[in-house]
Amino acid sequence: MMYVFDVDNTLVASSFSMTDEMAALFKAFVGDHPYVLSSGSDLKKMKTQVPADILENAYALFPVMGGEMWVNGEMKYQRTFTWPEGLKSMLESQLEASDYEVRTGEHIQDRTTMVCFSTVGKAATPEERSAYVEYESIAQERTHIADQLRRAFPGLSITIGGQISIDISEEGNDKGQVLAVLRKEYKGPITFFGDKIYEGGNDYPLAVELEKETGNTIVKVQDWLQTRELMMSATRLVA
Repeated sequence: MMYVFDVDNTLVASSFSMTDEMAALFKAFVGDHPYVLSSGSDLKKMKTQVPADILENAYALFPVMGGEMWVNGEMKYQRTFTWPEGLKSMLESQLEASDYEVRTGEHIQDRTTMVCFSTVGKAATPEERSAYVEYESIAQERTHIADQLRRAFPGLSITIGGQISIDISEEGNDKGQVLAVLRKEYKGPITFFGDKIYEGGNDYPLAVELEKETGNTIVKVQDWLQTRELMMSATRLVA
């Protein structure tokens, strides 16, 4: 068995670091099984969220939705993102037109392999993030913006990521690509944990690819607290 985990809101509270309790539980849960971390965030952020020993012992790390692969601290590949004409101006227009008035900065992030867009801004504090999540639960702003972007740029992959952002990449440069890379060496069953496993979510492409095979398991969680409970239950059963 190999485990594949999303990071933000699956193993840690969004933009927070993994708790000591969760780190110990994670290690007990995976045991001797190989595991992979796949995040929409870049490696720099992943390192602020996940303890170094967990990162170092991973089979592989796939930040920026699989746009990069890191093994033992070495980058094995990096995709590139070519900005289509009109995308930046459309994102700027969406930012200006948003009814959500709070602006924190870092609204359009070029992550080399992809683009991350947020109306409230990736510089938002935890409190500002929570306020946007509450607004988003009613307004569904990201869903509406993502739909408009898909219509304008049908050749791009537009997915909802994290709590406050939209992930934009070239078609095929999404988490779904992680499976093809893993299958070059690993042929066994895979269990995938993610909180955005729904159509339009950034964990969905990998779930779709896994479901094309037999023997894999998809675990849809609401947040990292549910992941913790599932891991606690599993480790109690083993004990």
